[in-house]
Amino acid sequence: MIQVTPVQLTDMNHPNTKNKILIVDDVSLNIHMVKDILTENGYDLHSANHGRKALEKVESEDYDLILLDIRMPDIDGFEICAQLRSNPKTKDVPIIFLTGEDEAASIIKGFDAGAIDYVTKPFYATELLARVRTHLELSHSRKALKIINERLMHEIEERKKIEKELRASKEKYQYLAEHDNLTGLFNTRYLYQRLNQMIIDQSDGVIPFSLIFMDIDNFKYVVDTYGHLNGSRVIQEVAQTIQSTIVSPAFAVAYAGDEFVIVLPGFDRNETKEKAEMIRQRMRDTTYLSQKGFTIHLSASFGISIYPHDTTDLTRLLSLADQAMFDVKAQGKDAVC
Repeated sequence: MIQVTPVQLTDMNHPNTKNKILIVDDVSLNIHMVKDILTENGYDLHSANHGRKALEKVESEDYDLILLDIRMPDIDGFEICAQLRSNPKTKDVPIIFLTGEDEAASIIKGFDAGAIDYVTKPFYATELLARVRTHLELSHSRKALKIINERLMHEIEERKKIEKELRASKEKYQYLAEHDNLTGLFNTRYLYQRLNQMIIDQSDGVIPFSLIFMDIDNFKYVVDTYGHLNGSRVIQEVAQTIQSTIVSPAFAVAYAGDEFVIVLPGFDRNETKEKAEMIRQRMRDTTYLSQKGFTIHLSASFGISIYPHDTTDLTRLLSLADQAMFDVKAQGKDAVC
C-alpha cells in the first residue's frame, strides 16, 4: 500500500511543463495513488497494468520517465526494462523501479537491467516526487547536452568543410598565381621569386644552379601552316616533353610564347649542357600533333648560364642565358651554347 503524507506537495521542476510519465503496475490501487500524487503536481500520467501493454504503449507514444513495478504476472519488470533499453526509441528514457523494501537483490538486478533508481513500497509521496523530479531534470539535461553536442559536432563539421574549401580555394589560386594557363608549367612570376629566394638561401655557402633558355625553332612556320590553335597545342606538347626530362627540385617555366626556361639547382656547366642536349634530342625524337593527324618534327635552340660562375646578379644571369640562345639562333639553330 502506498502511504501519502498529509501535506500539500508542489513539484518545483517546471510546474507549467507537462512531463509525460508512464506507470506500469498490475495493482490498480498503486496506479491510482501514483496518478493522484503526480497529476496533482503537474505531471501527465499514463498507465499500463501489465508488461505487454507497456511495451505496446511505448511504441505509439513518447514518455519522459517510466515507473516500473518489478513483480508482474506476464512479464516481470527486469525483462521489460531490458527490452526498453534495447529499443532505440526508449533506450534513454529514465526507468525507476517500484519494489518492496526487502528486495535488495531485486534492486541490484534492476540496476543491472538498466534502471536508474528505485522507490520502495510503501513509500512517501515526497520521496516519489523527489526522485521523479531529480531524474527528469537529469534526463532533460542529458537531452539538452546531447542536442548541444550534436549542434557543436555539426558546427565543427561545417567549419572543417569550410576550412577545407578555403584551403582548396587558396591552393587553387596559389596554383593559378604561379602557373601558366596554357602549359601548366610555372610562370615568370614564380621564376623571379624562386630565383631570388635561391640566391638568398646561399647564406650557408654557395650552391650552384643553372639556367637553360630555349626557344622552338621556326615556330612561326608551324603557326602559319597549322593555325594558331594547333600552334598552342604544339607549345603544350613541347612543355610535356620538357617536363618528362626533369625531376624536382628542377623546374620548367613557360617564359614567353614559344620560349621556355629550365632551372637546375646543383647543376654545373657540363651537367647543364647534358640536360639541354637530352631535351633537344627528346624533342627531335617526338612527333607532335600526332593525335590531330599531323606529323610535325621540331627542334629548339638552347642557351645556358651558371650561378655563380657566370655572374651573381639575377638579371645578368637571365640575360646571359637569353643571349646564348640567340647566338645559337644566329649560327643555324638546333644546338646548345
